[in-house]
Amino acid sequence: MKVLIIGRGRVGSGLRRSMEASDALEVTVAGRRFSPSRIAGADAIVLAVSDDSISSVARAIAPNLKHDAAVLHCAGALGTDELDACRACGAAVGVMHPLVSFASKQRSPSLRGATFTVNGSQRAVSASRRIAKACGARVVSAETSGAGYHAAAALAANGAAALAFVSVGLLERMGFEPRAAERAIGGLLQSVAENVQSLGVPGALTGPIARGESEAVSNHRVALRALSSDALAAYDAVVPIIVRCARAAGLGPAKASKILRIARR
Repeated sequence: MKVLIIGRGRVGSGLRRSMEASDALEVTVAGRRFSPSRIAGADAIVLAVSDDSISSVARAIAPNLKHDAAVLHCAGALGTDELDACRACGAAVGVMHPLVSFASKQRSPSLRGATFTVNGSQRAVSASRRIAKACGARVVSAETSGAGYHAAAALAANGAAALAFVSVGLLERMGFEPRAAERAIGGLLQSVAENVQSLGVPGALTGPIARGESEAVSNHRVALRALSSDALAAYDAVVPIIVRCARAAGLGPAKASKILRIARR
């Protein structure tokens, strides 16, 4: 299958590297300027562009599409309406959203074992599955047009990065070199991600709250108050969520209530 990726940013670069590692696809990449012949020669076109550019790019490529082409966009917050111009020209349209954090053009994360959330017409979903398989990714067919799906992804990805920012800052205050602190927290988050994948939730939860150790929580708050008021605020904000997760894992109500009382002081 001949795949044309439109977009040379972080998502486009990451998809290209992963697809090129497979012999199953013939992959080319274009920026915002592309020739009609490249559009006409593609079996599947992936729009890895900003959300607000999808409709205009779809209109630009629509007149030159093959009659059986599939056009996919990678926006997790949008449905297929942005591809109406391509649909009107007979193309199969769909969404192929990699649940992956693309933070850099130069250093793309591995897509092996990641999940691609896909939807759209049957042909579009079939094309998405072929691309995901070539990348070593899993596929889940689900709607993505509601904000709830995107919020779930943002909460995990952006929330983890933001909490890592706080934790790295704390380690630096205690004498860690910046890169050593980043590697340490990065490795810790990697182990959490592996536990979520292998054990699920709430089974992946560890630590003092999971064990019902209220004294440790109290000691954490004393230490954070001395180190950083922002870190203490972040800690207190997530404690109720951690307690809820711990309750789902079997923490008793009395121990849970005691921890919550400590976090409100």
